[in-house]
Amino acid sequence: MSTVSSAGRRFVLLAGVIVVAGGLAAWWILTAGRAANEGFDITDEGYYLLSYRWWDSNPLALTGVQYLYGPVFEWFGYDIVKLRFFRLFTVVAVHLLFGYSFMRWLRGRRPGLPPTRLWEAAGTAVILAAGGMCYSWLPQSPGYNDVVLLGALTLVSCVLWMGAAVDRGTPVPSWIFVVAGLVIAMMVLAKWTSVVVIGLIVITAVVVLAGQGGRAVARGILFALGGLALVALVVQLFVVRLNVAVPGILDVNKFIAGTSYSPAELLQLYWSSTIKLIGRTLSAHGLLLLATAVAVIARWRRLRIAAAIFALAALVLSVRRVIVDDGAVGGSQHILMYAETLLAAVLVAVVAAAGAVIAGRFGLTPRSRLSRENTRTWVILTLLVLLPLVQAFGTNTPLFTIGFNAFAAWAAVMIAVLTGIWAVPIVARVTVGLVLVGSLVATSTIAYTGLFRYPYRSVGHSQLTAASTIPAVDGLYLSPPAEENFSRLAADLRPYTDPPGRPMLAFDKMAGLVLMLGGRPLGEAWIAPKERARTAAGIEEVCRKERPSRPPLVILNREISDVEINALRACGLDFHADYEQLAPAPKTIGLQVWIPKAERAGHAAG
Repeated sequence: MSTVSSAGRRFVLLAGVIVVAGGLAAWWILTAGRAANEGFDITDEGYYLLSYRWWDSNPLALTGVQYLYGPVFEWFGYDIVKLRFFRLFTVVAVHLLFGYSFMRWLRGRRPGLPPTRLWEAAGTAVILAAGGMCYSWLPQSPGYNDVVLLGALTLVSCVLWMGAAVDRGTPVPSWIFVVAGLVIAMMVLAKWTSVVVIGLIVITAVVVLAGQGGRAVARGILFALGGLALVALVVQLFVVRLNVAVPGILDVNKFIAGTSYSPAELLQLYWSSTIKLIGRTLSAHGLLLLATAVAVIARWRRLRIAAAIFALAALVLSVRRVIVDDGAVGGSQHILMYAETLLAAVLVAVVAAAGAVIAGRFGLTPRSRLSRENTRTWVILTLLVLLPLVQAFGTNTPLFTIGFNAFAAWAAVMIAVLTGIWAVPIVARVTVGLVLVGSLVATSTIAYTGLFRYPYRSVGHSQLTAASTIPAVDGLYLSPPAEENFSRLAADLRPYTDPPGRPMLAFDKMAGLVLMLGGRPLGEAWIAPKERARTAAGIEEVCRKERPSRPPLVILNREISDVEINALRACGLDFHADYEQLAPAPKTIGLQVWIPKAERAGHAAG
């Protein structure tokens, strides 16, 4: 009877987890689908899309991500909404793969688990719910950060399959290594700094495979190199010649070598910002961490009662802090606040794990399953703890701005801890469980508000009511003022933009405007105010190799500088002599629009 009752309780518990986590996952997935046709950012998102639009004819780019998403964008008929749905599909698919791979591996580390597929389904639902952080603040269209994040999770999934095979004493399937090689190649193509996280994952894979001996390691490396070579061959034969793509990427990196952060400066930025975040988190949620530690070692009944009261009070205070400080609200302006919330959640799991291991060794509590893990398991869990921050290496902002989008890795760690500390007092287990559920609620609300209330450089959902009449952004809803301004500018410039594909320069951070007007970039698609030398170098490089058949239109949200004027001379153009303003800035939505005088005279005569 007791066995049946225990099995029934486990069934109800797992089913409840599936319902709650699945519901939270469905919330952010449906929200992302509903928001796919809303808003448009002419800065970063515009840059991505403009580079994808001309992926096969403009090799000057910081990374090779355009060779991954560009063909997809072209296949979709340059439909932005479809590309956003494609991103949603990849996010969901990779998190499902990672979730299942993790739970499949963890089953081998938890021999006392019930023999039901509900176990894998419950854990996968939890990890999928945590995947909502991919929509916390970034543009809806995919970029190189998506390739690195999703690639890293896929590589970790491969490592987990390797770990499961080693634990069971069976050979690792060859296709696992080939897939790893394929993913590594795409990650490096999309962002070369991804070699940092790739290196960490490869080291973990070698440690895991060493359990089967050196031949297994050598075999894995050989097949992975085969997968990497296969990607290079496919790109060379069917996408772009590597002797065209690689020099273009190298040229842009040379342009910015003297103006970007040095490695030492980046490391200092990462270190100082991370330490500050940890300090803020300890200040805001230190009581909860202390309560967790006390709950783990609460061996006697009275101490357990006191620990339960302490934990409940600390949880209430932490939840209040999250609500008051907008710690579960998305959008770029709330990154620091929600970073505290999510970091506090994983620190609770880390404290509980450390406490369980220490308490077990000193006899304060019975030894839990977590305290009997082998070296391979600890290496994998350490990888998952480090993954969110390490996969963000290369960004010129604090690591947590990009890193916390990989919160699914931390959700996996929390699952491993929760299922590995059953020997500690129930107060500690309940605390970790409640924190895990709370973190999932937070990720879903962060995704919802990041998409609807604070979308990336756009007004909120309620104000995006005007259907775009511009073909390049057909299917999107913009704010009425934005739609009116953009469509009016497109109409005024139509005599100068037909046929599509005319070279354009939009200073600064207005790549999306070039896309809207049907133009193509002259040089890099990205133009930033702090990188004028980089922009000028790109213009000069293009005109040195082959001058455009039509002079570029020049659009500015500021006065043109001597740097740009001198760059145009490389194209045989004298800005002051060859250009005139289309109309006063107030009549061209506050922008200076400069067109070639010869064309203006020709249209007037016509």
